Amino acid sequence: MADLTFLMNADPPGSANQFYTLAKQYFVAAGSTVIDAPANGQTLEGVFTELKSRKVAGGTINLVSHASAFAAMICPVTLASQAAGYVSMSADDLQEALAAKSLTPPGPGVITDKTRIVIYGCDVGRSLRFLTMLSGLFGNPGEVLAPRRLSIFRLDGSTVKYRQAQTWSLVRKAPLIPAGASVPAGGWPAYQAAFVKDATDKFARTAIAAEITGEDRLKAILTTAASNATTTFGPTFFIQEGIDILFPAPPSAADLASSVKPRPNGDPVTAAAQSAAQVDDTTQVTTVTAADAYPANAAKTKYAITVIVLAQVIDADVLIAEGPGYSRLSSGKERAPSPGPKPVGGGAGSGGSSGAGASNDQLQTLTDKLLADGATQQDVDELGTDIPQGDATEGLAMDSPDDSSDTGDPIDLLLPTRLELA
Repeated sequence: MADLTFLMNADPPGSANQFYTLAKQYFVAAGSTVIDAPANGQTLEGVFTELKSRKVAGGTINLVSHASAFAAMICPVTLASQAAGYVSMSADDLQEALAAKSLTPPGPGVITDKTRIVIYGCDVGRSLRFLTMLSGLFGNPGEVLAPRRLSIFRLDGSTVKYRQAQTWSLVRKAPLIPAGASVPAGGWPAYQAAFVKDATDKFARTAIAAEITGEDRLKAILTTAASNATTTFGPTFFIQEGIDILFPAPPSAADLASSVKPRPNGDPVTAAAQSAAQVDDTTQVTTVTAADAYPANAAKTKYAITVIVLAQVIDADVLIAEGPGYSRLSSGKERAPSPGPKPVGGGAGSGGSSGAGASNDQLQTLTDKLLADGATQQDVDELGTDIPQGDATEGLAMDSPDDSSDTGDPIDLLLPTRLELA
């Protein structure tokens, strides 16, 4: 059967950010059955209801949603939580739903050991806890895969491509663009230079551990990435993530200190970076705490935590398998990696015929043959770790994209999380 693709929301009318619109075009072109979100947005409960109504075993089920490295997808768990004003689901929300048994899994007639759940969004795959809770709610499908990197849909001619981006995050006590302004305080050149300095300081130790000249190499990579980055989507760009904390009255120092528990943008790193080119948000975790909060209104009843992210698009096909781009949680027999849907039509170069894209295709052919010949996925994964990773800039988009005229501002990848404290 055709893949099922759930759009967990829709782009707001007039929005320059066409994440869901481009995603729909991408999956329709690939022959997937696309299920649009209801007018008020999709919920995990709504996905389960639709799956149960079809009464057939699912092969690949795609969930397209804004998400974040702080273990959250921008869609509520249940209709009741949506009605109560929730707009996202975190690992804690999923754990509560499991404990309360507030959701009934689609059932063994729909979810089997051959079912593959694939998330298309941003960074949420850095949290194994989130994947574990989500798998449990689904009824333990064969595997759940989620991106470890920022993810985008990009128009190239008439073809939509799915891409990921390498990112570096810094916690700031100010928004990226001040209210009423169109550029950062001091202008873009000053902001870009300051970001490179602070990001180099933050990530330098990890870079030096990877290679002797790691700090200098990292600084060169960051300088190149930041030099033309603004809030407009392109080969590189800046985005802002954040958390809003709402108080009924100005909080005491103790109230503010206890308002937010530490939240990392990924699990503890277990595989060290092998070069400075691999030093980024996937190899060094950023943690935010209440100490990072700053007043966001004059009354001091609203505080904010701001994370600024520098992103550099990796212009190569994304392999849907355990690796730098995706995390995989398996509860059944291991399955071969997937390069994801292959939309037809569009501009030249569609599908990646050179550079890192060609390497991915060759790797896919090799792994498929090994698995078909009886090799285990563990053997294939271990073989993959021995493959050289190439030059520092291999696979990174260093030139302008083929067509970015329709994209406008980038995705607000972590919509503000509102914590209302009594």
